[in-house]
Amino acid sequence: MDESLDAPAQKTLDDLLELVSFTDLKSRLEVVRRFPAHYEDEHDEMLAEVVRQVRPYLRNVIGVTIGKGGQGKTTLSANMAGMLAAEQEKLAKQGKKALPILHLELDLQGDGLSHDFGLARSKFNDKGAGLASAVTNDAPLHVIKTDRQFLHVVPAGANNARITDALGALVATHGRAAHLLLALLLAQISHLYRWIVIDFSPGDRSLQQLGLAAATHLTAPLMDSDNASVSGLANLAVLARSTRKTNPELGVAAMCFLGFRKVQGQPTSDLTIVWEKLRMALQRHNVSPDVILEDYVREGRVLAKEARNSGMLAHEFAMAATGQWIDPLTGEVAERPRDESGRLIDAKRAIELANDHAAMTRAVITRVRARNQQLKEATA
Repeated sequence: MDESLDAPAQKTLDDLLELVSFTDLKSRLEVVRRFPAHYEDEHDEMLAEVVRQVRPYLRNVIGVTIGKGGQGKTTLSANMAGMLAAEQEKLAKQGKKALPILHLELDLQGDGLSHDFGLARSKFNDKGAGLASAVTNDAPLHVIKTDRQFLHVVPAGANNARITDALGALVATHGRAAHLLLALLLAQISHLYRWIVIDFSPGDRSLQQLGLAAATHLTAPLMDSDNASVSGLANLAVLARSTRKTNPELGVAAMCFLGFRKVQGQPTSDLTIVWEKLRMALQRHNVSPDVILEDYVREGRVLAKEARNSGMLAHEFAMAATGQWIDPLTGEVAERPRDESGRLIDAKRAIELANDHAAMTRAVITRVRARNQQLKEATA
């Protein structure tokens, strides 16, 4: 008898995942269809009433977006969600109340986050098909409970284009009220999550409007020092103010910086010059420069690439580099990762990068909580 036939099947990533569906949701389209494409004053009042009812349920929604591409949006949103989930896991181990973190992406070029979260080859990764149906067709929302206990993910990808197509028709028929579809969806499940992180780019205006209407707090990263990048970041604050009818509570909580050098833990002139440029740009737009974070993530593109290739977030990669990472598939200590040349990853640098992401996440959440307190007092 062949003993190999009795060997247990090798565990796969999908064995550690669970797909859950939110099916008992009220219709979002029913709300949007109350509105005509051409507004009268009375319709503005109707819209304001819908917005007033939904906003209190969205104050735990953080939007991560950018003024132009290639500025570290994906890296920032993935690691922020991962760090927040790790924090909730610690609270749970201490016997304290803990809620999961939900991450979703609105990007036609999405699916990069599937690599960050290690979900690229999962059978549950529908590349945004479920999200598109949930947003524009009142379908259930499908969420992946990942192998990270407190991190839930809505997969994204090329199918996000379906949102753009459907939303265009809805806006033509029902006006700007259609931009509330994601907000109306998330407001029904937000109480189940400590934080909801939305990753969306400026590449498609309709997707951007969905994100801007759903988020309460914006966080924007910057990796380049050129004037166009700085101006794009400053213009984001202006864009936030232009969405008042669909989201009067939206504001920039933090502007973050990634990929700049640190010398003995301090920024170099490369970054301080960018800070000054951005302060001046913000002041020209009558935006307070207080949104600029002094906590930043040092240069580490090679490490970030290796972490993504491994399907790990910064803090997980640091644990792996120090020989402390337990492989969720085997339950054993994983081999220390190596770079493309076969050299062991520098553990010290990996730890420094992870600590930078942790400090930035804490700083962002501090700003978010302060804004929430202001909003609460303003609406009391």
